[in-house]
Amino acid sequence: MSSTKKFLLSGLALFLLLVLTAGPITWIFARKSLEGPWDMTNKIGGFYNEPRGEFTAMFFGSSHIYASLSPLELWHETGVKSYVFATQLQPMWATYTYLKEALKYQSPQLVVVECNMMGNNTEYHDNGVNFSYMDDLRFSLDKVALAKVSAPKGERAPLLWNFMMYHGRWDELEEEDYHTRKEDLHDPYKGYVLLPGQAVRPETIPPEEGESGALSEKNVYWLNRIIDLCQSRGIDLWLIKAPSNTALEETQRLRMEEVARIAAERGVPFDDFNNSYQEMGLTLDDFYDQRHLNGGGAVKFTDYFAYLMNRRYPDLFAESEDADWQADYEAYAAKLAELA
Repeated sequence: MSSTKKFLLSGLALFLLLVLTAGPITWIFARKSLEGPWDMTNKIGGFYNEPRGEFTAMFFGSSHIYASLSPLELWHETGVKSYVFATQLQPMWATYTYLKEALKYQSPQLVVVECNMMGNNTEYHDNGVNFSYMDDLRFSLDKVALAKVSAPKGERAPLLWNFMMYHGRWDELEEEDYHTRKEDLHDPYKGYVLLPGQAVRPETIPPEEGESGALSEKNVYWLNRIIDLCQSRGIDLWLIKAPSNTALEETQRLRMEEVARIAAERGVPFDDFNNSYQEMGLTLDDFYDQRHLNGGGAVKFTDYFAYLMNRRYPDLFAESEDADWQADYEAYAAKLAELA
C-alpha cells in the first residue's frame, strides 16, 4: 500500500473516530434539565421517544402554553391525545422549526400556536433563550436554518454544537450527566409544566417609551410561514393567547389585536383567552405568577379549551381507552391534589 493511501486511510479513521466520540462526549457535557417542574430535557428530548402518530393535537409556543395546557387533562375530558412542544420564550422562528420537527414524527389534525412571543420585538435573544430551544432539537438542516436566524454571524456555531458552550462544565458534571441516555427521556405530562399554587395581585403595565402595538417584521414573517406550512399540509391551525394577565398589559394587548387582524386576513381563528376569565372561572388565585397559571388554573383553562375545541373541531380523532394514558392521568391528578 502506498504512503498516500495509508495517509488517507489514517485520516479517514481519525475522522470516523471523532464522529463516533463527539456525540457521546457532547451529550455528557450538555446542560440537562431533569428535575421538575421545569424538566425541559425530558419534555423536549422525550418527545422523540413518543410513539409515531400518537398525537391528534400539538401545542407550540413559549412558557405561556406549557404552563396553561395540560394534555392529560385534555385527554381526560375529550379523549384527544396531544403534546406541548414548547420552550421558554420560544420565538416565532423557533416555533416554526419546532412545528416542522414535530411533523417529521407526528401527523396532528390540529396545531395550536400560543402567540405571546408575537408581542416581543427582539431581533435576537440571549444565549439562555437560544440554547433552551436549540439544545434538545435533533440535528438537521432545519436546525441549521434555525441557527442562522437565531444569532448574528460569528455566534451561530455553538447553537449547532453546544460542546463549544458547555465544555467548561468539568467541575459541574454529576452522575446524571454520565448515565442519562437520550433514548430513555420521557415526560409523563406530555410537555406540560405543573406549577404550584400562588396568588398574585393585578398589575397594570403601561407602555414603555417608544413602544406601540406594532409587530416586528420578523415576527410577522414567521407567523405567516407557520400559517403557510399548516395550510399546505391541510392541518387545522388555531392561534391563541393563553391567560397571562395581559388584559392589564397595554402594549401586549395592542399587539394581540394586530395578531387577530393577521389571523382574520389569513382565515385562521385566533382567541385571546385573557378576555374570558369569567367564562373559565379564573381568578388571580389561579396564577403561579403574573404570567403563568398554576396547576388549578391550568385545569380551568384546559377544560374550557376542551369545550371550545370539541365545538370547533368535532371530528378530531379521540381514544379514551388507553391504559398508559390513564395511569399517567391518575399520577397527574394525585400530584394536583398534593399541590392544592
